[in-house]
Amino acid sequence: MKHKLIIIGLLFFCISSIGQTKNAFYNSGNNSTTKKYVGASWLKGTIILSDGSELNGQVRGYSYKGNDINSFRYRSKKGDKAITIKADMCELISYDGLIILSLPKNLKKKSGKRRFYVALYHGEHLTIFQNPKAQVSESGYASASGNNAISFNEGQMLSFLVLKDGEFSKLTALNFRKQMKKITSDNKKFMERTKDKRWFKYDNIYKIAHFYNQTKN
Repeated sequence: MKHKLIIIGLLFFCISSIGQTKNAFYNSGNNSTTKKYVGASWLKGTIILSDGSELNGQVRGYSYKGNDINSFRYRSKKGDKAITIKADMCELISYDGLIILSLPKNLKKKSGKRRFYVALYHGEHLTIFQNPKAQVSESGYASASGNNAISFNEGQMLSFLVLKDGEFSKLTALNFRKQMKKITSDNKKFMERTKDKRWFKYDNIYKIAHFYNQTKN
C-alpha cells in the first residue's frame, strides 16, 4: 500500500510539473503596443520542442526576412556547438522576455508549413500576436474619409492577430471595440467591463487580454 501511495504521488508530481511548465509561459502584468523585435544577441532562453521536451540555454535570432524571424540558434552555453531551430521543430520559444509561438503560416489551416509569431500577450484562453503584415504608426493614421488623421503612439502596430478556441481573428486600431466584443462575447464579466471606455481601448490591449483570461471560466 505504501509503495502504491509513493507511485501515485510521483505521478501527481509529474502531471503538476507539466502543467506548471506550460503555465510558466503565460503573460501577466503590462506591456506596450509598440512592435517587438527578436535580437541577434545570445541571451538566456527556453525552447519547447514539438515533442514537448525543453531546451534551456542560450538563444538568438538567426535568419530574418525583413523584421520577421525565420529561425533561431540554440546552444546550452557559450562555447558549445549551436543548432538551428526552425518553426516546424518547436512549439514555443522564450527569448529576452518575448514569447514566440510556432503556428501555421496559413492561419486558416491547422497543418502545413509553419512560421514564428511574436506574442504581445500569451494567455490560456486568448492570445494576442503581432501581425507580420501590420503597418506601424509613425505619427498618425489617416481616417477612412481622408479628412482627418487619427494619432497613435509612435511605433504602435495598427493591427493585431487574436487566437481564441483555435481560431484567428484580426483586430484593427480603427475598429477595435466592435471586433473585440465579437470575439469575447462568451465572457459575461468581461463584457460588463467593456462599458468602461477609458479602459476598453486599443492602447490597453495587453491588460484587456489579461482580464479576459483571468475571468474566463
